[in-house]
Amino acid sequence: MFNRQKIYIGLAVSAGVCTTVGLYLLYRQQKQISLSKTSRCLTPISTLPSSPSRHDYPSIDIDSPIDVDNDESDSALTPNKIHIPSGSVPLTPDQASILTHFLYESHDNEEQLHYGLKSIANTSVFKESQINLANAGCIARLRELLLTSDNDTTKCHILLALNNLALNDFAITQFSNIVSIVINLCRNSPSSSSIRLYGLSLLINMSVLDYLHEEYMSNVCDLGLLIESTIVSDDEALSSGKVLVNLSVNSSNLENLLKLTGLELKLIVNLFTSRIDQSKKSEDILIRFLIFYCNVAERILSEIQNEGDANNNTSWLTNPTPQRRGALYFEFFDQDKQMLAKSLLRPHYTSTLVNSHMK
Repeated sequence: MFNRQKIYIGLAVSAGVCTTVGLYLLYRQQKQISLSKTSRCLTPISTLPSSPSRHDYPSIDIDSPIDVDNDESDSALTPNKIHIPSGSVPLTPDQASILTHFLYESHDNEEQLHYGLKSIANTSVFKESQINLANAGCIARLRELLLTSDNDTTKCHILLALNNLALNDFAITQFSNIVSIVINLCRNSPSSSSIRLYGLSLLINMSVLDYLHEEYMSNVCDLGLLIESTIVSDDEALSSGKVLVNLSVNSSNLENLLKLTGLELKLIVNLFTSRIDQSKKSEDILIRFLIFYCNVAERILSEIQNEGDANNNTSWLTNPTPQRRGALYFEFFDQDKQMLAKSLLRPHYTSTLVNSHMK
């Protein structure tokens, strides 16, 4: 019982410290934004309502709709003589059906296929187009093409189209089995490649709603390997942090999230605090990971508090046996790790600037 009390207290302290640091960094970030005349972000972050959270920082991250430059500036004719808007107006149901059929007909004509994919990406920024394309079976065809295509340009166009379609809460219900395809595609693509950039963006948008979270958790080992490989790139690390924040909002993901490896607090904090002087994006990344750690800690505390509930089996929380070496689980349940976390989150760095960030 004494050990459990120490774990309980350690988690509470870690969550509180992470929250304080995260909110301080957010305050500093927002203050700098208000003083700047130009926007630092090329793709602004929107927010969606989420489950209640005590964080002032958004608990959900979502990537903005992506516009793709099409070869035609106006509407174009398909072989069936149906006008397909280039992106300035939504698709009608008939246009969505024709465009989806066009994807089947042009599978052996790369140029036509790319034109059709660009048209879908551009027009799917509209809610009406997202719904009409989903009803037309477009998402199933995009999934099939993504799985079978060996052309990197084609894959990029598909990922761009899916990114916009994933922003719709109706269309997302037809995204089954896409999560695992995108995770593996990103893992097998070179770092900083367009495929990884668009693939990670899609993983962010597919994780906004809970609908596909089970697919993320079913592929949690591969997801962990992907996230671990993104730490070396600021752009990719920021995307990984956004995915983790979105997944950590859902309490049912806790058991599987604790299986993730490569998320050692010491590595994350030391790496990105050392870069803050050179890269403003490092501060954004650190905020995301701190919020992720805090969300996980809060959900662990909630599980422990509800331990007496007959419908709530929390035996896995106190059993480290199934956990792999380096699992996130030990960041929260190993007493040495807890002490290290409290030390890491104190301002003791050689740089006075970094120290001021960590206060």
